[in-house]
Amino acid sequence: MAEIVYKIEIFEDWHAGSGLSAGADVDLLVIKDADNFPFIPGKTLKGLLKNGAMDLADAGVLDYESIHGLFGEDAQASDNRREEHHSRQGKFYFSNAELTRNVKQKLRNKTHILYRKISSTAIEQEGQAREKSLRRIEMAVPLVLFAKIDHVENKEQLEILEKCMKMVKRLGSWRNRGYGRCAFSIVDGGAL
Repeated sequence: MAEIVYKIEIFEDWHAGSGLSAGADVDLLVIKDADNFPFIPGKTLKGLLKNGAMDLADAGVLDYESIHGLFGEDAQASDNRREEHHSRQGKFYFSNAELTRNVKQKLRNKTHILYRKISSTAIEQEGQAREKSLRRIEMAVPLVLFAKIDHVENKEQLEILEKCMKMVKRLGSWRNRGYGRCAFSIVDGGAL
């Protein structure tokens, strides 16, 4: 079983949420590691790639059984209620996407430059801001992150991953509002 490395080039501001706030200053903070660097959790990456795989299956390019075998399957109760579907773990293991060690060393005491705060408010039909609707969100600046996928067994699985990666065009919160445009690519051809 092989481990592949892939990179995520993020071309615009992006927000992978931590679920935390900074009180009155910022309503939503980016998820950060212990050294204050942004990262994307492996679980999030798995979800993005699995969604891409499901879109490909809907288009007839991949089959659902292969997707469930590689990415896992969520537990669901059937309509019949007597029959229960159990979850199953997929073969692939996804690491977090992070900056390289070299970049982290260079930015060790300057992590503040990796973030900016944006503000938004709801606008009423009359063109005025709705009261108490101002929100401040911390965004990470465009970066290149790297991650790994373990347990890739053959070139067929590698090709499936490449197809799924091409399906991911945006990531993070507000990706449907124009943030987080990105491109995923396998480093060094996957080296299986």
